[in-house]
Amino acid sequence: MSALSNDLIEMFSLQESTLWIAHNYLPTRSSKRFRGLTEQLSRYIYRIISERREKDDDSGDLLSMLLQARDDDGRGMTDEQLRDEVMTLFLAGHETTALMLSWTFYLLARNPDVETRLQAELQTVLAGREPSTSDLPSLRYAEAVIKESLRLYPPAWAFGRQASADCQIGGYRVPKGRQVFFFPWVIHRDPRYFPDPQEFRPERWLGENIRELPKYAYLPFGGGPRVCIGNAFAMMEGTLVLAAIARQYRMKLAPDQDISPWPVFTLRPRHGIKMVLEKKEAPVTELEAVSV
Repeated sequence: MSALSNDLIEMFSLQESTLWIAHNYLPTRSSKRFRGLTEQLSRYIYRIISERREKDDDSGDLLSMLLQARDDDGRGMTDEQLRDEVMTLFLAGHETTALMLSWTFYLLARNPDVETRLQAELQTVLAGREPSTSDLPSLRYAEAVIKESLRLYPPAWAFGRQASADCQIGGYRVPKGRQVFFFPWVIHRDPRYFPDPQEFRPERWLGENIRELPKYAYLPFGGGPRVCIGNAFAMMEGTLVLAAIARQYRMKLAPDQDISPWPVFTLRPRHGIKMVLEKKEAPVTELEAVSV
C-alpha cells in the first residue's frame, strides 16, 4: 500500500504543469495510469469497509467513528462517502507527516543550538526511556520545534476554498462559487506576526505573546469548518516520533547536496534530504535542564 500511495502522490505532482489539464480531460497514458491507481486504492478501501460492516463493532479508530456517524435524519454514510473520506485521510496523512519530520530534522541539523536545547528537554523528561503519550504535556520544547518547522515548511503549502456566497476579501469582490487560494508558506513569513520570520526559533511558541497571534496567521492544517481532521493526531505523532528518534540519534546533513523546496501536491525537498545518522553512545549528562 505504501508503494501505491507513493505512485498516486507522484501523479498528483503533475499539478505543477499545464499537462495536468490534459491528463484530466484526455485519455493520455498518464491519465489512464492515474485512474487505474485510484481504482486499485478504491477496491482496497471498499474491502476494508465491507469487512468492518460485517464485523459490526467499534474498533476505536477513525473508520469506526465514520461508520457510526449519522446526519440530522439519522442516516449513516454510504460506502461511496466512506471511501471518499478514507481515501482523503489515507493520502493526506501519509506523506504530510513524513515531510513534517523530514523538514524538522533538516532544520535541527542546521541549528545546533536548537538541537542542544531539545536534547536537554528529552534528557530531563525521559531520562533515557522511550516517550509515551503521558509525556506530551512535558515535551513543550519538542512540540514547539514541530510547530516552528510547520511554520517554515508547511507540507500543505497551499489551500483552495470555494466561496459559498458573494463576499469581499481585502477590498476585492469574490462572487459565489469562485475558487480562492491562499498560501501558508507566505502567510507564515509575515513579519507583522512573526518577527525575524526566516529564522528557525521554536522559542517563539513558548511565550505568552503567541496567544495574541491572529487566528489565521498560522494555519499549517488549514482552518475553519474544513480544517484538517487529523491535526491533533499529527501534532501528537510528530512530537512523539521526534522525541523517540532525537533521544537516541543525532542527524547531520550530508555534504554537497542541493536542498530546495518543491511546491507540488505537497512541499517536498526536490532532490530529497541526505543525512548522516549518528547513534548516541550515552545520555549527554553535561546538558543542563532547560525550564520552559
